[in-house]
Amino acid sequence: MHEKQDRNKLKMFRYLKEIGEAPITQIMTDLDLSRYLVTTTVEQLVVDIEILTGVSDSIVIEDGSDVIFKLPIQLLDWEALGLHYLQISIRGQMINDLFHERITSWEDFAFKVDVSVPKMYKERAAVIEELAREGIEISKDYQLVGNEAHIHLFKLQLLSYYNGRRESPFPEEVREQAHESIKQLIEPECPYLRETQLVSLRHLHAIWWLRLKGQHYVDAALADRFLKPTDQLSSSSQRLILALSGELRKLPDITEEQVQAEARFIILVLHTLSIFPHETEFEDASEESIAHWRLFEKALHEAYLCLFKNRGRQESIRAVTRSMQPMLLRYLVYPYTGDDDFDYMMDREQLVSEFPMAYEFSEDVLERFAVATGDNDVDYKNFLLPDLMAVIMMSADFYDRLPIVNLTIDFGAHQSLEKVVAQSLQMFPGYKVQINHLLTEHTDILLTDTPQPIDLDCTVFIWHGMGTPNEVKQLRDEINRVKMKKFSAWRNEQAE
Repeated sequence: MHEKQDRNKLKMFRYLKEIGEAPITQIMTDLDLSRYLVTTTVEQLVVDIEILTGVSDSIVIEDGSDVIFKLPIQLLDWEALGLHYLQISIRGQMINDLFHERITSWEDFAFKVDVSVPKMYKERAAVIEELAREGIEISKDYQLVGNEAHIHLFKLQLLSYYNGRRESPFPEEVREQAHESIKQLIEPECPYLRETQLVSLRHLHAIWWLRLKGQHYVDAALADRFLKPTDQLSSSSQRLILALSGELRKLPDITEEQVQAEARFIILVLHTLSIFPHETEFEDASEESIAHWRLFEKALHEAYLCLFKNRGRQESIRAVTRSMQPMLLRYLVYPYTGDDDFDYMMDREQLVSEFPMAYEFSEDVLERFAVATGDNDVDYKNFLLPDLMAVIMMSADFYDRLPIVNLTIDFGAHQSLEKVVAQSLQMFPGYKVQINHLLTEHTDILLTDTPQPIDLDCTVFIWHGMGTPNEVKQLRDEINRVKMKKFSAWRNEQAE
């Protein structure tokens, strides 16, 4: 939903916050921006950061060539900056006012946001195009209509991603009602909820309440498609539907059919938020949902065989599928296709460089899955890739067949330092590293504090201390390089 200028600023903010300092020429290459756009984007970003934090020199350009990020990282995060841009943008204000049904004429809205009517209509066209991708339209009387479920979820996604536990656009009484309803209705069945899940539920309840107040009801078809009939659901889901139905019947002019559709839709959304255990997910899922998960499992098997030239263990593949079930269901329920948004929301290049094996495997899985389902693999990657990579990297035996990278850490008498460095390296997910302290013919990488001969058959890193962030990054890059080289050789042997 961000305008292009704001996207560039968000992309620049994330980039500089991560890298700290870079020449303008490097930024031009990395972000694909002209020198003019780099300098003007930085200048605009500095003004915006000062408005939000009071810091006037958050980013400086030294000698016209080097850009340095000086803002303390705790003062401002990407999401807060993104929320700020949404709140002040014409598009963001239009979406918010449409959702809260505050618009009475487009001319009045243009006056409110202090833009010309032609400019407002241009931005409205962009909003209409964005909403159309979600099956949502703007009616002649300035209401959001169409796929009511997507209206709920579109707003929920914006609130969850940008607002979180910060600002809420809802009145205090609505927030209190949401808190109390969740405590009484949801928590008895799902007592171990994370705070982020509770935040999403509070947002969801507030959205639900507001749309019901305007007599906007979801269609029963969505929940009927992905859930079993109510009498076949798990006992916990049936109890929740009973409790939700009791609350819904208190609303005026609501039919019993609408009561059941709304209650079942809430159960469906709870599944997409990972509220229920995996066993309940499977118990509640329709045949279509289960068939979809099976296609994903098949793609996992095929990708594993292709990459490792061997079959993966069924229990391991099934465990990955179970972990991904809520995300797969969420995509079915709400197939978000905002591919233009992800170039500044997700650092794909960093994922590739830091976790090449998990990235390659996950991409292959999602491409095969897209072929099987007939969906767009780009949408799958945008929506599912980071979660799938995380599940893969935390899978106990995914890396079993990978050759080990042998890392020797030898700091002489500083053995406590060796232990600290070794322990920190073991915390990296997605790496299969054997750490020892004796240099042998099997050593791939030597990490030491002593100068070494230049003809060693291994890569040498000389550290004086526990390693700077840049030194740690260089070491991780080398571990990845050696890992991929050894894996390619091993894989070629399997093919012979």
